[in-house]
Amino acid sequence: MKAFALRRAGEPPAVLDRPVPEPGPGEVLVRTTAALICAWDGHIANAAPGGLGHEAVGVVEEVGPGVCPSYVGRRVGVEGHGRLAEFFRAPSAGAGLIALPDTISDHQALYAAGALPTGFAAAEESGPPPGGSVVVFGQGAVGLGATIAAGRLRGARVIAVEPEMKRQRLALRFGADVVIDPAYEDTAERIMELTGGAGADRAIMATAEPAAARAARGGLSESGKITYARCRPPQSSGARLARALHLIGDGLVDPTVITTHEFPFDRVGEAFGRLAAKEPGMIKPVILFPRPSPSPAGDHKEIRA
Repeated sequence: MKAFALRRAGEPPAVLDRPVPEPGPGEVLVRTTAALICAWDGHIANAAPGGLGHEAVGVVEEVGPGVCPSYVGRRVGVEGHGRLAEFFRAPSAGAGLIALPDTISDHQALYAAGALPTGFAAAEESGPPPGGSVVVFGQGAVGLGATIAAGRLRGARVIAVEPEMKRQRLALRFGADVVIDPAYEDTAERIMELTGGAGADRAIMATAEPAAARAARGGLSESGKITYARCRPPQSSGARLARALHLIGDGLVDPTVITTHEFPFDRVGEAFGRLAAKEPGMIKPVILFPRPSPSPAGDHKEIRA
């Protein structure tokens, strides 16, 4: 099989030939149909020699000892590292894998398998008081997830901080009350103005920009708290993953608008490089995997641009 991984530490990742893994006890083998790449993949490349990618959907192809054979053929959303590969193993039971309803497309499910639960986790850890103010720095996929959770799920007033116009529009679409453009405004001063001089109750950092951290400290109230959005272990995110699927299935959130680029798997290296270079306008690239050869030609495309 083909997998996007490191050949050696310190080298850039590439598409490599790897043996198809065999599912062990309590595991399933998943054939990947689509995956997302996020900036976090670039940060952890040297720490994930086994493979990159942590947001994927696919179909269970085989089960290991102790797993019910009825799992075979199920569509699943999966968290965990090493997902940018044609096949991967995953635990059959646990928060990192969930069966997908027919009403959810692969494209939609990708966001429930990573970005949205990560943003939800940051908002929940932040714990804004009902009606309080939350500043979300960065409106990439994770930041937008935090914006949704803080505003729509926790009832907070959300101030988004984002310099890119496309992301600014998405922030407003996903529930931000106001957007600050740090390229044209002093962010801390604007936060104080918007909060009547009291400062924000909470700040959620979905960007690693040093200027954002300084602005967060300058715009917080005396009792304010800063929370950093980060990937959690899959075992901690099952409820958030299920909640994201419900929001999508109920039509309350359409995460597919976050996808800005689409690549076939044989161009995954290009997608990774362009995202790592912070190409303007790129938020989330989706990677489409080839269908099995027996599939009839002309099958409809599950994921749109």
